[in-house]
Amino acid sequence: MEQQTNSSSEESLHRKKYFPWGRAVLLPAGILAALCAVLYVGGMIYFQDKFLPNTTINGTDASGCTVEEIEARLAKNAEKYHIELAERGGEREYIDAADIDYHYVSRNEVELFKVEQGAFEWPVSFFKTYDYSFDSSTAYDPEKLKEVLLNLKCMQDMEAPEDARIEFKGGTYQLIREKEGDLIDFERLEYIIKKVIQAGAAGVSLEAQGCYAEPNVTSEDPYLKNLYQNLKHYTDTRVEYTFGDESEILDGNTIKEWLTADEEGNVTVDQEAVAQYVAELAARHDTYNKTKEFKATDGTYIQVSGGSFGWMIDQAAEIENLNNDLKNSQQEIRDPAYAQTALSFDNCGMGDSYVEVDLTKQHLWMYVDGRLLLDTDFVSGDIAKNHATPAGIYTIYYKKSPDVLKSDTPGDSYETPVNYWMPFNGGIGFHDATWRGSFGGSIYQNGGSHGCINMPLDQAALMYENIYAGFPVVCFYR
Repeated sequence: MEQQTNSSSEESLHRKKYFPWGRAVLLPAGILAALCAVLYVGGMIYFQDKFLPNTTINGTDASGCTVEEIEARLAKNAEKYHIELAERGGEREYIDAADIDYHYVSRNEVELFKVEQGAFEWPVSFFKTYDYSFDSSTAYDPEKLKEVLLNLKCMQDMEAPEDARIEFKGGTYQLIREKEGDLIDFERLEYIIKKVIQAGAAGVSLEAQGCYAEPNVTSEDPYLKNLYQNLKHYTDTRVEYTFGDESEILDGNTIKEWLTADEEGNVTVDQEAVAQYVAELAARHDTYNKTKEFKATDGTYIQVSGGSFGWMIDQAAEIENLNNDLKNSQQEIRDPAYAQTALSFDNCGMGDSYVEVDLTKQHLWMYVDGRLLLDTDFVSGDIAKNHATPAGIYTIYYKKSPDVLKSDTPGDSYETPVNYWMPFNGGIGFHDATWRGSFGGSIYQNGGSHGCINMPLDQAALMYENIYAGFPVVCFYR
């Protein structure tokens, strides 16, 4: 019995000796647990009507704030609200809350956010975030807004946009770019600003939101670009026709009247108009087979008609040339295409080398390079026998020395040798007439030739030495 007691005493003593920390550990842990419990409960009580840490509402820090406090902040922020309007051209205008009676109106959004947060989770809130947002619970006066918008500077003296267009200026077509203007679509502006207010946004670009009226047609319009390029291609053509010292210019001012366009902007040239232009050009400048005004040696002016001499435009060839010029948008100085040419554009096309034959005075003058080489009387075609020498302007065909002039006409045949033969009008020409004893006067009226110009031998020789094929001859009666 005594032995058992001793044994129990020893065991107890052993526990006390080797496990004295047991009570010391259990006691602080309990206290800590109690403190944590108190702290947790205290936090729950504290956050019962307050938002948890790291909470934002519409960008406002709501941590530790009550619903009332946050709504008060939102109301204060609403009073400071304003909208910045970025306008075309870099201008800025502002609409303030007071201008439109803008104010905060609670619709319980903040309270509902608070309900979503459980106060029991407050300890973990330090390690996460709560970000809430809602469309602005605000109100404003729509009539005041309309009045403010109508009185904006950008709504005054607006300039309407202008469509891109093609204009004829400076002899050709030009593409006039569109103008944006600054005309505002008020209905669109009002709609956009209301959207901005609804979202609580602080600014808006009127241009980005399509508040400005835009041109209906821009310079990038495919039809307009194609039409412009085609019109300009033709009207850039410039042809300067030369007629001696005179010239005529064909350019876009005339060409534009020849052009028509289809619905795709393709352009065609009126060929009848081209032909008409060339015909009018010929009418103004052709001298072939037309009456010409010739200044005689005595200074008088004689109307000369007839003959085979003069300028004549080849209209078919010139139409083709002109169409090629238009096709290639050519700019050039050139002569028109001619079917027949003269030697000059001066002095009825004869220049300063020619023979002047006055059939009334029965006298002729020969000029070479403007210098009088010879002047002599002659005998021309017999008037009484219907052999009158025709008036007109001609050119020498050729010259031959000697030659024999022949005619097989019944009742009027002949074979006459001459020293110098220079034809210019069919079988009519200049030649010497050694059988004649005199020249000039009125011989031609009853004793004239068969149409030729009979000349003294020495004068015919002088003419022969200086004349050549193509040399002009003008014959006229007064």
